[in-house]
Amino acid sequence: MAKEPDNVVLSLLREMRAEMAHIDETLHAVRLNVAGHDLRFDALDEKIEMIREGTVSAIGFAANASRAHVDLHKQIADLVRRVEKLEKAR
Repeated sequence: MAKEPDNVVLSLLREMRAEMAHIDETLHAVRLNVAGHDLRFDALDEKIEMIREGTVSAIGFAANASRAHVDLHKQIADLVRRVEKLEKAR
């Protein structure tokens, strides 16, 4: 049987199929890469949230300690006045 030349349309379709397979492989690699980035961003988001919570707690503790410090100074000043008043009354 004589060898017939390839049909031009079939040849183009084969090339297109090969190119589509290459595009599918590339797209799969991109999707895997994006999934990896998503995981890293999620981990970074968790770390940032932990840092934020720690900072808010630390600021809260500092503000609370500062307020307690001011309150103690007021109490001490009040006690000093009362002692001085008692000493004068003697």
